[in-house]
Amino acid sequence: MTTGAAQLLRLLGSGVQPAAHSAAKAAATAGQASFADLLRQAREGTLTSNRPVTPGPDAGVNLSDDQLARLSLAADKLESAGVRTALVSIDGQKLILDVQQRQVTGAAKCEDGVISGVDGAIDLGDLRGAAQTPAPGAGTAPSAGPTDSASLMKLLAELRAA
Repeated sequence: MTTGAAQLLRLLGSGVQPAAHSAAKAAATAGQASFADLLRQAREGTLTSNRPVTPGPDAGVNLSDDQLARLSLAADKLESAGVRTALVSIDGQKLILDVQQRQVTGAAKCEDGVISGVDGAIDLGDLRGAAQTPAPGAGTAPSAGPTDSASLMKLLAELRAA
């Protein structure tokens, strides 16, 4: 055995670890702390992707920066629930949101009491004239069935009346 190899074995046997190993262990610990923080945020409903939502080119809707920010939070929540296309109620407007593309495709259209092409709904409330914004995670997550969601039934009733 060479002198260098013998020294390395003595160092390893004494509990001293090479610098590269210590750096990798420190990086792993930092990653675990970040993951734990992300997990806490996910449980609290405050985890956001910060990915913006934009109106589609043919959407025909006017949305403020505040509304787009609220839609971005809603898109995160909808995406985590597995929703691909959502009916969104925001400030008296009923919109269709392509969750994956993060794009408002237009106003919801109700034909014969039916809105088709959506697999979830969320009510972001009506903050017109309000000075405060909703708490993170506010709104109603999609439910297991359409008749189980009071918010969805209310949205459908409002669209029928319009």
